Amino acid sequence: MSINVIRQRGISVTPRERFKAICRFERGNDPFFFGLAAWNEALDRWQAEGMPVENLENMKQVNMLLKGRQDEVEAIPPVGAIFGMGKCGNPPWVVAIDPIFERTVLEDDGQHVVQVDYDGSVVKRNSSHDDTIPQTLEYPVKDRKTWIEFKRRLDPFSPGRWPAGWETMSEEKLSFPVKPEHDGRHWEKRDFPLGMNLLSLYGNPRNYMGVVNLSLTIYDDIKLVEEMMDHQAYLAYEMLKRVFDAGITLEWVWIWEDMCFNKGPLVSPEFVKKYMVPRYRKVVDLLREGGVDALILDCDGNIEELLPIWVDCGINATYPLECAAGMDARKLRKKFGNNLIMIGNIDKRALAAGKEQIDEELAKVRELLRCGGYFPNVDHHIPPDVPYENLVYMINEIRKMSDYPDTRRQIRL
Repeated sequence: MSINVIRQRGISVTPRERFKAICRFERGNDPFFFGLAAWNEALDRWQAEGMPVENLENMKQVNMLLKGRQDEVEAIPPVGAIFGMGKCGNPPWVVAIDPIFERTVLEDDGQHVVQVDYDGSVVKRNSSHDDTIPQTLEYPVKDRKTWIEFKRRLDPFSPGRWPAGWETMSEEKLSFPVKPEHDGRHWEKRDFPLGMNLLSLYGNPRNYMGVVNLSLTIYDDIKLVEEMMDHQAYLAYEMLKRVFDAGITLEWVWIWEDMCFNKGPLVSPEFVKKYMVPRYRKVVDLLREGGVDALILDCDGNIEELLPIWVDCGINATYPLECAAGMDARKLRKKFGNNLIMIGNIDKRALAAGKEQIDEELAKVRELLRCGGYFPNVDHHIPPDVPYENLVYMINEIRKMSDYPDTRRQIRL
């Protein structure tokens, strides 16, 4: 019986059930917001403009206000790709190493600081803004010798990767306030979709070496690049296996790559087919056996050349679909049909421009929502030039598109 039929009979549907039904194209016209990530400067601005949130050290109050329990999405602690060490999940970005490096200041002139960062890179950043993306001066992996030293931090079984009680829900693990009935209980007792930041074949090695060094190594020492990708797949596979062995099922996983710029990929499609797809497949097969609905490939820029390759090897979802890079979700829906779940593609520039421009974006959202398989989201982190009033307007207008009264909750200004 489809979720649509269940809903029509008046039986309540949990966020977990909604999420699965949308992923399976069984529930249309239901705007489930899969994340509304924003830079910290944007959060500060919204608070100054009247957003009724006191605590901006994490996303709990923001999520409760903007998304509400109806759109709750959570992730388990083990990380296999990249994560934000800053407040609200923002930079500094750190690849999934354990232990992380100790931050060490090398120079500080009062305006800029040069330091060894959490991921082992030597970076230069503004002294007053820890969450800005820094200038990288030196990368930790330069050759085979430094790779062998570095990969010791990529042990899937290292104790720091699995904090005590990782199998249970608790306040410190959730991005929403913990419900009393969930506190201390196994993840399988949840009513929300659960996922895991799992895999990165290109993105992580790119961060270990830098774009230029990795690109040169592809030509100079492809065996080293293959070893790095093999280890990413091994890390993901073993962590995922441990999660499944603990009796935890997942609705989604995050595969982070960021391997495209605004005109296309940083490597050839042939490289992806030859060197990446075979390594994806082992992890993808385990995900499919585990019943995971959404295998989400996160890649900025224009991904049109690579998307057919990812879909063909079983990766069935993508984010953020950047409008400035020419990505158009309506075009992709015609091309891929129900074989591709999409998240994002709401132009962040329109949110800054005004309500007329937002309305133009909403016409696209209405079309995408119709058959399911689409989660509204901005096409990357929301920048600080977006007023709080415009953000609320966008959310409220999208919620009005819902066929389900209990998902039409409006935010008051």
